[in-house]
Amino acid sequence: MVNTSKCPICSKVFNEEPDNIPRILKCGDTFCSNCIKTSILGNNLICPICASKVNEDIEEMRINKFALSPTKTILCDLCLEEFSMNNKEKFPLILKCGDSFCSQCLENQKKKEKDKGNDTIICLFCGKESDEEVDKLIMNKLILEECLKELILNFKYIDEERIDITKLDFQFSIGLMGETNGGKTSISHYFHTGESFEQSPIATIGLDYHYKYVSCKDKTIKITLWDTAGQERFGSIAAGSLRGVHGLLLVFSLTPIFNPKEKEEYDRAKGEKKKIIKKTYTQKTFKTVEFWLDQFNSFNQQENKIIEL
Repeated sequence: MVNTSKCPICSKVFNEEPDNIPRILKCGDTFCSNCIKTSILGNNLICPICASKVNEDIEEMRINKFALSPTKTILCDLCLEEFSMNNKEKFPLILKCGDSFCSQCLENQKKKEKDKGNDTIICLFCGKESDEEVDKLIMNKLILEECLKELILNFKYIDEERIDITKLDFQFSIGLMGETNGGKTSISHYFHTGESFEQSPIATIGLDYHYKYVSCKDKTIKITLWDTAGQERFGSIAAGSLRGVHGLLLVFSLTPIFNPKEKEEYDRAKGEKKKIIKKTYTQKTFKTVEFWLDQFNSFNQQENKIIEL
């Protein structure tokens, strides 16, 4: 599997140039050095993805070596077992030097150093010390996202009649959130039927869900996709219903959305005014992304969640 890691803000490929070095925040998200500088508000550094505050000096921020590696792997370099989103012992944790290992290997390394009378963790690759506790190390979300891509690219659907639900290896729940007319129900319909996206779906009231069984690397997995209502008045209800999900798809549309009256106004407009109207209605579902993200985070405090736009 060939991977190219890019900054999620500017979409530039990470490299060793000063502005394009991948730096990882305390929340686990990774951005290029240049984009991190633009995320400073007052005396605070705000993560553009999860909006959490990061009180770190940019120059001292650790580099995510995984993003720079030409031969990326989602295996721990010590035990050679796969990193996992569903197993706390196999979360990829990143040291100050930038190297990532599974949490189990780092815990074992910590015990070995403690037996020697050392209170620090020694990286077995570069030999540098890390003065952090294992449970306070940053989780490498970039690797977890690669795990998710690997899963998506390799799974095969299984007929429900052939499944023994008592012998499932994993169960993943994924939520859909976003403004009305963003495309959530169309995605849910496609997931359920495997057919083309539904052009004019009926608006979701409250909550709806679909599930499928898939096979990946000899593992049987149940994936449940939860579709939520898009009106802001249902925001807290939708977010509360997704408490405990493993991932979130925050959905918005970049296609202009007009009601009949707005469409007439757009058709009559000319030149610069037409561009302004188009831009206004193109950003209709995007403007509320922050609202839906805040709603979700208020009900989901676990650190090992993955959010995709």
